Amino acid sequence: MMLRTLVYMVWIAAWANGPVDVTELRVEPVADYTEVIITTSEEVEYSDFLLMSPPRLIVDIKGARHALPSDNYENINRGGVIRLRTSQFRDDVVRVVVELVEVTSYELTREGREIRVSFPNLVGLSFEAWASGPGNSEARLAAASSPTEGASAPEPSFPARPQQQQAQANSVIRRQMDVAISQMPRITVTFEATDIRDVLSSFAEFTGKSFVPGSGVEGSVSANIRNQPWDIALKAILDSQGLTALETATGIIRVDRLENLQQRQQLISLQTQIFKINYTPVADLAGALETVLSERGRVIPNDATNSVIVTDLPENIGVIRQMIEDLDVRTPQVVINAKIVFVDRTDINELGIGYDLKDTNGNQLNEFIPGPTLDPREWELVDADFDGIPETLVKPLTNFDQVSFSGSSIASIANARDRIGSPALQLLTSVALGDFRLFAFVDALQRQDLSDIVAAPTIQTMDNQEAEILVGERTPVRVVDYGAGGATGQGATAQFPQSTVTFQETGIKLVVTPHITSNRQIVMDLHAERSGVSVAPGDIGVIFQTQEGTTRLILNDGETGVIGGLTVSEVTESESGIPILMDLPLLGALFRTTRSEENKQDLLILVTPHIVDN
Repeated sequence: MMLRTLVYMVWIAAWANGPVDVTELRVEPVADYTEVIITTSEEVEYSDFLLMSPPRLIVDIKGARHALPSDNYENINRGGVIRLRTSQFRDDVVRVVVELVEVTSYELTREGREIRVSFPNLVGLSFEAWASGPGNSEARLAAASSPTEGASAPEPSFPARPQQQQAQANSVIRRQMDVAISQMPRITVTFEATDIRDVLSSFAEFTGKSFVPGSGVEGSVSANIRNQPWDIALKAILDSQGLTALETATGIIRVDRLENLQQRQQLISLQTQIFKINYTPVADLAGALETVLSERGRVIPNDATNSVIVTDLPENIGVIRQMIEDLDVRTPQVVINAKIVFVDRTDINELGIGYDLKDTNGNQLNEFIPGPTLDPREWELVDADFDGIPETLVKPLTNFDQVSFSGSSIASIANARDRIGSPALQLLTSVALGDFRLFAFVDALQRQDLSDIVAAPTIQTMDNQEAEILVGERTPVRVVDYGAGGATGQGATAQFPQSTVTFQETGIKLVVTPHITSNRQIVMDLHAERSGVSVAPGDIGVIFQTQEGTTRLILNDGETGVIGGLTVSEVTESESGIPILMDLPLLGALFRTTRSEENKQDLLILVTPHIVDN
């Protein structure tokens, strides 16, 4: 604080003795850097800032008078400097404008009566020094720098100054920490006890906009802004002074205290304008516009004409118009192709051997080996006279369940009833054992069933809008409520069964809500389902068989993702046969029937999104 006070005292004393003259400008190479040197007759205060488009470095020298031989110096073209422009910006301020080939980091220092602006050599080529002054001082400097005849001049060497190395390091740090807070051009500027009106003039020069301060705007600003968006930098400066800015529809920025702007707005007549809306629902758009309305503003959505009616201050109408243009845009659409693959595979293996023993009289115990019936009316005379033996009566063949015993005969059943249904291979053998016959049944079956069901629903919807597709049927389900039974006492009301019918959707169903990200990826909340109905055993009713998947995933445009995979395996094995004999080692296989069934069900759900731009 004492040092700053001393500097101010020196500056005031110098100004009391007369304005300080700006006498010379120089552009000199220093190692890999370029230096623009401003020479004054005495030490002075200064402020600086950087303009982005086109790249310009502004240095305002305070308490100074323009004493240069010219205002403009064209075609300098050295070390990244295109030209220099100077002017008596105000009565006590000389402005020096350094036009650069590109925006760069820089460091500004003061050494006695010289103000040095140092930045990296933007063209990377060595160059000769340049200086202003009467009579084209370039020749003068060239002659002064050239060696005398017969003498050899050593090659000049300029070591890099610590300030320049630090400036280069700061430039790298700024590039690494550069976060896009605002899209406005960035500004680098230093103010030392600068009048607020001069600050607004600097911002007007930087932005090309018109700033109009109010009558109560006053005060001084001391700030050091480095590589910040100009709108954020201006807001920070105005906040520190208790001021605010309001941009009118014509582009003029009014700066005043908040209470003064509010009082002025109460006196301004409101303006009403109708905006036609193309894509966005007017009710949703009206809710968004209410956030930028002034206290006197209002917005009315009109569904009949798909428009919004806005009433607000004239300077706010332009803001609302721009907001409507940004929000009322055509939303891209997404086509979702899904595949629901359901594979049902069944492998069946069955092998069985059954036995049946009968005597030659034809007595029987089952329908597999036919024998005579018990009804005498069906008997037929086969041999009336055979060596004096009485006639033999034989019944026709039949396959009805019969039990017939006559005399001392025998018929037995092993596992003849345990047969394989619809066998692929059947063998019947018969062996005569005296008055008996032994029948053996060999049945074998091997079967493979494959069921492949592919459902491929496709649906198109807008960004952030839920879409649903169903291909199937609605199955009625009846629910019967029997209540608490009939009446039990005097005056009781009889209760009767009541039934209600509900409908259950079955078939192929796809529900999806897509969202397109800024890098053209698609985030989807997705539900895919395949369902069916079958009759349940008993009096339960029906069974709903469902395969479904619900997930949230992100895919590229045209990329296929698997959202669900499920495999269900069911294995059933059974053995049946003659007790004791079926358990014999090795020989047991001859007295039993084996069944093996394996059922596999595979479910696979795939989805592929595509962005439809037009």
